Amino acid sequence: MTKYNITLDDFARSFGTDIEDIREKCIGLIDNHDFSYMLINGYEYDQLILHILKKIEEDRQIIGAPERKQVWSNGWEENYHDFIDSNYDLDKLIPKFIRYGQPIRYNLTYIKPSDPKFEFNYYSVFRQWLFKKYLAEYENMYEFGCGTGFNLVTLAQLYPDKNLYGLDFVPYPVKLINKIAEHYKYNLTGHLFDMISPNKFPLSLKENSAIFTIGSIEQLAGRFEKFIKYLLEQHVSLCIHIEPVIELYNENNLVDYLAIKFQEKRGYTKGFLPYLKKLESHKMIEILKAKRLFFGSLYMEGYNCIIWRPN
Repeated sequence: MTKYNITLDDFARSFGTDIEDIREKCIGLIDNHDFSYMLINGYEYDQLILHILKKIEEDRQIIGAPERKQVWSNGWEENYHDFIDSNYDLDKLIPKFIRYGQPIRYNLTYIKPSDPKFEFNYYSVFRQWLFKKYLAEYENMYEFGCGTGFNLVTLAQLYPDKNLYGLDFVPYPVKLINKIAEHYKYNLTGHLFDMISPNKFPLSLKENSAIFTIGSIEQLAGRFEKFIKYLLEQHVSLCIHIEPVIELYNENNLVDYLAIKFQEKRGYTKGFLPYLKKLESHKMIEILKAKRLFFGSLYMEGYNCIIWRPN
């Protein structure tokens, strides 16, 4: 079977930039990983489609259900103890929902990567490019829905002099963030914050601030309007969201159609990008970027990039 490789040009098209920008910001990281893959086709493709259809039919997880809060709390507690017990190994911060060795969605089809960590490594390249491209000028950076803090660790290593804040709605991420900061001397603090009810744990953002969410708007089950209102009231300078966006799929493509059905079955947030476009039409914000990466995990694409700022 033919083996393909992700090139600098491929990364540039995916991220919505040019080759020189990728080379400047990410070449060292790209060189450290194997981004080769083979296409999945024939009988193997048919079996994969069957597996996904059965997963959609059998899946019982409901995003935003009351019991999900305890599930998240238990998961982050497990990461916390793994981190402590490993003598503060940063690899233990990788969330357990990032699965290795699965087929990947790429350019409207399914691929079989050579490296089991292909998805995480591809995301790591994108994350480094994103953080270098858009966050260098801001003194204060807030991640809402920070989980284990593994994104903030990357920021702390890139920008050791910046003020970094990790926010989550359950206590263990806060404990974990503060433990990371204590051990590694990062300029980083954790705080409780509820994106659905921003007034529950009041927090004033500092001037010259950028905020970002990575897979946390998706968990709000569409209840994002109060959070956006909060950001507008705080006069934040820049907002970045890396999220699944159901409106970016093409329902006439089988791979996309299955992702639509999976996201609808679980109840992941929909309507977020249209809502931001409505705010833009009212001159309240300016959308700087809304880019589909055409890359994702087995069941959906969770790495679409939306960047905006208040007017």
